[in-house]
Amino acid sequence: MSIKILQKFIQLLFILCLTLLVIGLLLPQQYKVTQNVDIRANKELIMPYINNLSNWQVWSPWEKLDPSIEFTVAKPSAGVGAHLFWQSKWGMGEMTITSISRSSTKFNILFNNEHIVTGALTFTQEQNKTLVSCELNGEVTTPIIGGYLALFSQYILNNTVALGLNNLRTTLQLHIKNSEN
Repeated sequence: MSIKILQKFIQLLFILCLTLLVIGLLLPQQYKVTQNVDIRANKELIMPYINNLSNWQVWSPWEKLDPSIEFTVAKPSAGVGAHLFWQSKWGMGEMTITSISRSSTKFNILFNNEHIVTGALTFTQEQNKTLVSCELNGEVTTPIIGGYLALFSQYILNNTVALGLNNLRTTLQLHIKNSEN
C-alpha cells in the first residue's frame, strides 16, 4: 500500500513540475513598470537630482533595501554618458544616462551582464508642481524560468520605483523648506 502512495506522489510531483515548466515557457519574459509622483517644485529644481548620478544616493531606496549594496559613480557623474556601477550580495549592475531633454532623462540598466532594462524619467510641469513619471521596460533572458523572473522583477521594481519617487518628493520638499528658512 505504501508503494502505491509513493508512486502516486511521484506522479503528482512529476505532473506539477511539468506544469510549472510549461507555464514558465509560456510566460512573457518582458515586463513594464510605470510609476508617477507629483512634486511641488519646478522641473529645473528636480533635474539635478536625476541627471547627476552622485545625487541618486540622496533619494534612491536601494541602500536601505539592500545594505550590502556598494555604488561607484564613474566620471562624468552627470549628463549624457554618466555611469553608475553597483555590487551587492544579490548581484551587480550598471546604469548609463543615454539621453537628456527638457522633458525627460533616459537611461539603460544592465543587471548581472544579462538582464537589460531601458528607462525614462519624464517631467510634466503643471502650474506649481511637476508630474514625474518613471517607466522601466525590461526583459529577462534566462531560459525556462525567465517568465517567472520577469514577474518577480516587475513586482520588486514596482514597489522600489514607487518608494524612490516618494523619496525624491520628500527630498525636494525638504530642500525647498530649508532654502526658504
